[in-house]
Amino acid sequence: MHRGTVAEQNEAVAVFDDPDATTEELAARVTPLLRAHLDAYPVAVNQFRALTVGGTTIYNQSNTGTGVLIGGDNHGGLTINHGGPSA
Repeated sequence: MHRGTVAEQNEAVAVFDDPDATTEELAARVTPLLRAHLDAYPVAVNQFRALTVGGTTIYNQSNTGTGVLIGGDNHGGLTINHGGPSA
């Protein structure tokens, strides 16, 4: 939906801002927005189709040895502070 206006993009994102909605409810809410977007920007149809046909990609990782995140558990969060202090 990157071709849409900021208002269109915000409207699409707002659809998903309902933690209590079911998957079916979210799909019903976003469908008319998606249809309008694809009608307004036909070039986006092939990009959307590529996302839906390809399906999910799953990556598996195997760790061996010792060290941070190798062969061990990760407890806590991850903070990325690009260009800032490493505290």
